[in-house]
Amino acid sequence: MIAGLAKLAVRNTLRRGRKSWITVIGVFIGIAAVVSLVSLGQGLELAITQEFEELGANQVIVTGNVDESDLDVVERVIGVDTTAGAYSATQTVSFRGEEQDINVVGANLNNFNNFFRGLPLTLEDGRTLRGPDRRSTMISSGLEDQYERDIGLGDQLQIDGDSYRVQGIYSTGAPEYQNSMIIDIDQVRDLEDVDDDLSQIIAVIQPGFTQEEVRGNIEEGLRRDRGLQEGDEDFNVTIPQDILDALTNIINVVQGIVVGLASIALLVGGIGIMNTMYMSINERTQEIGVLKAIGASKKNIRMLFLMEAGLIGFIGGLIGIIIGIGISEAAVYLVTTYSDTLITSGYDAPLLIGALTFSTLLGLVSGYLPSRQASNLKPADALRYE
Repeated sequence: MIAGLAKLAVRNTLRRGRKSWITVIGVFIGIAAVVSLVSLGQGLELAITQEFEELGANQVIVTGNVDESDLDVVERVIGVDTTAGAYSATQTVSFRGEEQDINVVGANLNNFNNFFRGLPLTLEDGRTLRGPDRRSTMISSGLEDQYERDIGLGDQLQIDGDSYRVQGIYSTGAPEYQNSMIIDIDQVRDLEDVDDDLSQIIAVIQPGFTQEEVRGNIEEGLRRDRGLQEGDEDFNVTIPQDILDALTNIINVVQGIVVGLASIALLVGGIGIMNTMYMSINERTQEIGVLKAIGASKKNIRMLFLMEAGLIGFIGGLIGIIIGIGISEAAVYLVTTYSDTLITSGYDAPLLIGALTFSTLLGLVSGYLPSRQASNLKPADALRYE
């Protein structure tokens, strides 16, 4: 009986032709929007996670009220291998007459290797800085995008009338070091008129220790050195996972809001299915009477119309998934082709199966009241209906 009802449901759905396809549109638009947006959200989260893994699982960053004296305190902490300090400031940097506001990072050139290996920096060309390089700089590979002319090794960048020769070019996944230049820390402090302040302390973790363990040790060491109680800290100790968690939360919130808006299309689709089923009942009243006259029960009639509604939802979901994947892939292609933005697609089986299941359930729920009305028609009244 169920197989016969299923065949009849498929035949009736296909027989309505244009009406069925118009109803399907409302469903697949919503499903396509949800699948594409969730896919891009998951892909972005995956890409960010991979990027932060490259930032290094062996570093802890200290920011806030820190200076040179805190370097020794942090370096004595159990689990810390080496430390390096940095001071950053935004400066107007000139290249061949063109001026741009650039993030200038100051580092101690006497232990520059500790600074360089403590951060996710990769030397692309030239060399790293050394102690005598007081008037030299390393630039990020993305810095040249800030200027109309390309910057290469040996070129001169001017800051407040002083020239800095480019000795090396690096690439990085750390946002604060992208589109930046690195010079001697004393030069930056002179520009900012500060003494021994630091923007951050980079602590490299010894093998065998975790980031969480070392973070706790650093916090305890700095509190003890400053005579502070827990909760009174004037510094922050962070690890890449903290930033990743914050970004993930933001992505999830935005994704939830956008999917909520896209779900409005699904609501419209559900209303469309309900309207189509009511129209179908009016058009097929005599058919319902015939089915009842030959022995079809209320349950059979209700199941028939539920199957038709569920089939519309299923077809709409299937088409929506295909279109959603296409939109997601097209968006990834366009963004990665025409920009340096980090993005990928991230659809998986739970997302696709969930979307298809939801669209089918939407059809079943939307078709419940019409199917109930159809099942309650009396055979005699249905057969007399014109």
